[in-house]
Amino acid sequence: MFVLEVEPQLRKALAGHLPEGTVSDAVAEALGYAWEHRERVLTMDRPAGYLYRVAQSRTRRRKQGWMSWDGEDSLPDVEPGLPAALAGLPEGQARAVWLVAACGWRHVEAAEALGVSPSTIATQVQRGLLRLRTSLGVKADG
Repeated sequence: MFVLEVEPQLRKALAGHLPEGTVSDAVAEALGYAWEHRERVLTMDRPAGYLYRVAQSRTRRRKQGWMSWDGEDSLPDVEPGLPAALAGLPEGQARAVWLVAACGWRHVEAAEALGVSPSTIATQVQRGLLRLRTSLGVKADG
């Protein structure tokens, strides 16, 4: 049950900035860590956020870039300028926007995953979305 809940959240969170071919490995490494430390991980309120951090630390050496999927068919239906606009954000804003807006994580979950406060996440999401709108030429929410 644990893996069925956490794996899709983790995969989606990592898919935004890891090359497609490395996402499965990163998820597997994080879930392997969860198994090795299951007594601790299973007692956490938000284990997906913690395992996101585990995957991040274990994949730091790999090439990362926002929405860097390999094949044309695997590209999601997004604004063509979005990957470049995300890449233009400061890293904290980009990660906060991805986790909250794209993955649907609550501010508390994203804050725990990124090791910051929920108010920092709220600020980063607000500033990041404003910069994305400006960079993509979006005038208003809609």
